[in-house]
Amino acid sequence: MIKIDSVEIGSLAERANIRSGDFLVAMNGHPVQDFLDYRFFQSDEKLRIDLSRDGKSQTVKITKPYDEDLGLEVVSPAIHACSNNCVFCFIRQNPKGMRKPIYFFDEDYRYSFLYGNYVTLTDIGDEELKRIAQQRLSPLYISVHATDPEVRKRLLRFTGEDRLIEKIEYLARHRIDMHTQIVLVPGWNDGEILERTIRDLYRLKSHVKSVAVVPVGLTKHRQHLPQLWSVQPDQAKTLLKQSRKWDKLYRNEDGCPFVYFTDEFYLLADQTVPSRHHYGAYYQIENGVGIVRDMIDSFKRQQQKFPESIPAHRRILFVTGTLAAPVLEKFVLPRLNAIGNLHVDVFPVVNEFYGETVTVAGLLTGCDIARQIGHPSGCDTIWLPPRCLNESGVLLDDMTPDEIQKELKTPVRVFQNDFTEIIENAR
Repeated sequence: MIKIDSVEIGSLAERANIRSGDFLVAMNGHPVQDFLDYRFFQSDEKLRIDLSRDGKSQTVKITKPYDEDLGLEVVSPAIHACSNNCVFCFIRQNPKGMRKPIYFFDEDYRYSFLYGNYVTLTDIGDEELKRIAQQRLSPLYISVHATDPEVRKRLLRFTGEDRLIEKIEYLARHRIDMHTQIVLVPGWNDGEILERTIRDLYRLKSHVKSVAVVPVGLTKHRQHLPQLWSVQPDQAKTLLKQSRKWDKLYRNEDGCPFVYFTDEFYLLADQTVPSRHHYGAYYQIENGVGIVRDMIDSFKRQQQKFPESIPAHRRILFVTGTLAAPVLEKFVLPRLNAIGNLHVDVFPVVNEFYGETVTVAGLLTGCDIARQIGHPSGCDTIWLPPRCLNESGVLLDDMTPDEIQKELKTPVRVFQNDFTEIIENAR
């Protein structure tokens, strides 16, 4: 059973005298263990709802339209933790002293369905697979890394048999769509192992919709962890050359490429990212696949609204990681600086917190940003990349934009992928 957190005013639940603090036990005889059960079973038009209030059982009956929500908010259950010990796990590469949630190992298929979190399926048993199929939890996002059982076992460092392909086949038979990822670790799962993994997944392309290849992320905090090597520019070039062959060999059921490389590969190889057509439905943009292309195309659309000039001279500093800085300098800065009275500079921040091998903007810290910018004399506004903040509006080291602003004594804003906002703010 789950606790009811709140009841919407005027809702069916309120009219049935369901209260905040009640426990939802069952719906039409089905036990309710979390918010997914609640959402799935409430869709029936005739409901018998078993409750527990102050330790006493109660039952209410509700008749409703199929698509009308009862109006309940239930307490979220604890997230299932991961039992793997992956050689490349980024969480294990965090330094001490960060906030507690950063060290949590998430492995919960429910949040994979809701938010696109990746799960390995290692800990999922038959009953959970049946539940996924029954409740149509589609799509799911799955970390594969390798389909060779022994290689996968070495990468994830588990001792049992996780039956990965068997589980994916089961989900495919029950029409659950899946998007998968391979964290590429040179010397571990590249070469023929990578080829085999792609072939094995492509065999299930009716419901395995995409494979994203992601370069391993390594920080300077790898004490007592296996020695690994990051993807080098020449390796990135070789893989992207191979990807053109895969684009011809492997197409998904929608006619789009089956295999995608994250933007980091193109930037490492100093190659222009593919066109919009290559990315199709942007299946894995949250995984870093197509962000640069989407930004470039969005900028091209937005620049049609740019003014010829702004009333007063303004100087703006655009903060990013070292990886993306050349893209902004090439595609964005020339057009922005063509606007009269507007001067924009890109400030690439070196990641001293995690180490210089971590180059993406999303892993920047407030301390690195503030320390490296120093005293931005003559700067009117500093813009931070959106991905360096979490849902609570703080960076990895718990600094907020307001705290960075206070330290730099310059207004700090967070870029929301709208360049016209920057110009309007500068007027």
